[in-house]
Amino acid sequence: MKFTVISHACLYIEYLNTRLLIDPWFVGSCYWRSWWNYPEPNLDLISSLKPTHIYISHLHWDHYHGPSLRKVQKYQPEIIFPKHFNKRMFGDCMRDFNFRKITEIDHGKTYRIGNDFNITSYQFNPVVIDSSIVIEANNVCLLNSNDSKVFGLSLNQILSNHKKFDFVFRSHSSAGPIPHCIRGADPNKSDRSPSDYCDDFINFGKATNGKYLIPFASSHIYLHPKTKKYNAYYSNPEMVKQKFERQNNSDQICLMMPSGSMWSKELGFKKTNHDYSQIEKHIEEATKKYKDKIEKTLIRNDNLFLKKSYFHKYYRKFLQTTFFPLNLFFKFAFLIKEEPTNTLFLCIIDGKKKKTCLLKIKNEKEIFQYQLSFIIKTSTEIFNDCNKKIMHNTFAASKLLEIILISSKSHKDLNKYLTLVDFYENDCLPIAKFFSKRNVLIFLRRWREIIDIFCFIYLIKIKRSKISKLWQ
Repeated sequence: MKFTVISHACLYIEYLNTRLLIDPWFVGSCYWRSWWNYPEPNLDLISSLKPTHIYISHLHWDHYHGPSLRKVQKYQPEIIFPKHFNKRMFGDCMRDFNFRKITEIDHGKTYRIGNDFNITSYQFNPVVIDSSIVIEANNVCLLNSNDSKVFGLSLNQILSNHKKFDFVFRSHSSAGPIPHCIRGADPNKSDRSPSDYCDDFINFGKATNGKYLIPFASSHIYLHPKTKKYNAYYSNPEMVKQKFERQNNSDQICLMMPSGSMWSKELGFKKTNHDYSQIEKHIEEATKKYKDKIEKTLIRNDNLFLKKSYFHKYYRKFLQTTFFPLNLFFKFAFLIKEEPTNTLFLCIIDGKKKKTCLLKIKNEKEIFQYQLSFIIKTSTEIFNDCNKKIMHNTFAASKLLEIILISSKSHKDLNKYLTLVDFYENDCLPIAKFFSKRNVLIFLRRWREIIDIFCFIYLIKIKRSKISKLWQ
């Protein structure tokens, strides 16, 4: 058995005639040229990929990346999705690609993909579709949790079903917009600083009792001019490893495995070297290398007009699916600058009246006149794309947005909006969809999450503990 770290969250596992590729993003960028692999996988590594199976953990583009999937489409691997509440991953794959075999697998049920090669998917979080995968082959066991923040009884289910893990992979850096994209916020003074993300990784790794802990699914940098500043909050693998070793009092080992690193049962580790202390230099080199591609994106946005009908259609339909207790009793808006006409548009969503309104304003100071809870400022291209393609729950990871909090309840309202958008785009709104036969059967397999949610609310929301405490 052999595994290779390909890129950001992409893992390649080979045993006998079975070759499993997980979360393929290994070419180009994602999120409108905001995210780029770091370090970038070399061409020989990419050309070596000939998967018989591909597992995609969730919908976000750094895991479900169209250009990367098309690179390996010619091998006709079986595409495997976690059987979650939504059917979108399956539907998008059917529409956008030519894969002949697409399979959904149940939570907690082991699926055999080859001789002595089994995988088990564990879905977690009813709002943001996410999953972990356990791979067992040749008497070696890997837990790849990537972005899945599984804890409590749900994590205990994984641990009790598999007993021991030789390798544990998990993310260790920020992928969301809060607090980083809130105007005036200082992530280093919040509970989502780089050090906090390290603690999350460390406590999770300790809870799994895995032999080797691999910082994973956070190997990207920002090259877009509007997101480059967020590189300052990257908790690189070297930082994670050093902090783990200062706290470690067990025989667990934290290992850095940059792109191209591999392990095999016969030969052990073969790790590539990467100097993370040179990240600023690497960012500048990558910026120059991809200057033309980034500039084309900026120029394209500068020539786009706001698609007003897309905005009204998306949000009016969204609002019609929200009912008590899953509704919005506040107004918020998007602030969009249409570059060709140099016009500022305030796209207002009134949750209480279930209406949308589009206003032209002269300057940003006017946003405070409309009793709004918060403003999300982003580009014309992104706003048009999200409204047309129904992917507002995906774009926040890009960090190509700025959030302006206006009222005393802004933070609470913002979180509620982001949650409901996830529900809506993941086929859980109107709430009746949540009680379809498919979803009820899925939820019965995942009953532990009900208790975990209450534990999260008590520990994090009421007691105000740090998120890393979830794994202690």
